[in-house]
Amino acid sequence: MADDPDSVPLDISELKPCRLCGKGVMHAGSLVFYELTMRSCVIDVKNVQRMHGLELMMGGNVPIARIFSPSNTIAHRLAPARHLICSDCATRETMPVLFIEDAVDAPSEVPFQ
Repeated sequence: MADDPDSVPLDISELKPCRLCGKGVMHAGSLVFYELTMRSCVIDVKNVQRMHGLELMMGGNVPIARIFSPSNTIAHRLAPARHLICSDCATRETMPVLFIEDAVDAPSEVPFQ
């Protein structure tokens, strides 16, 4: 079996309650639950402004502006957060991402300024 997240079985030590309702992931009797890995991204405002300025200076020629830009980075990925969601919570009309606060909140201080 490959060391690929799609083929690696879930170990008992990785089992946690549902992130949304706090109950066990099989509390409703369903044999299916969901593992979500979410990664927040933070815009690098200085680089976006710099790239936009270069685009304006180059008359709107984006490919040339990208060549002259010292960095083409527009955002930074933060560490991923892994959550288990029971089938009841996953089938709600409200999107589960709205309730996973620590995965979608932007940090108070940006680490790359």
